[in-house]
Amino acid sequence: MKKSFWDLLKPNAWGTNLVHTSSDESPERILEIYRPTSGEDRLVGRLFREQDDFVFKYDSDYDRDPISAFPKIDKVYRSKHLWPFFAVRIPPMDREDMQKEIESRSLDKNQIIEILGAVAKVSVTSPYKFKLYGD
Repeated sequence: MKKSFWDLLKPNAWGTNLVHTSSDESPERILEIYRPTSGEDRLVGRLFREQDDFVFKYDSDYDRDPISAFPKIDKVYRSKHLWPFFAVRIPPMDREDMQKEIESRSLDKNQIIEILGAVAKVSVTSPYKFKLYGD
């Protein structure tokens, strides 16, 4: 079946079912997003949870090359669903290696930000790097 452009904007069209979880399960940390520039990694912004929302905010010192999914640098982005920019980096949770990784780090499947910081730090398809704040 041929998909329309609008179908591609739906979160489950990106191959993930980790698009909405309750933040009541456990406290999560802040995920920092970096981009390599001139030989060093530059802080672009942060992803965190606020109640039931995912929140992405650019760092106040970041002033160029916005992420295409977040085109306005001065805007705070909020969503009940994890944006595809982040969600596509999480391998399927039913994979054996993912289950082992989550178990070895004593994580819960609902700790999406911690999972991103643990298993999705770098990607061959994106220049951005993820790091949990404080690690």
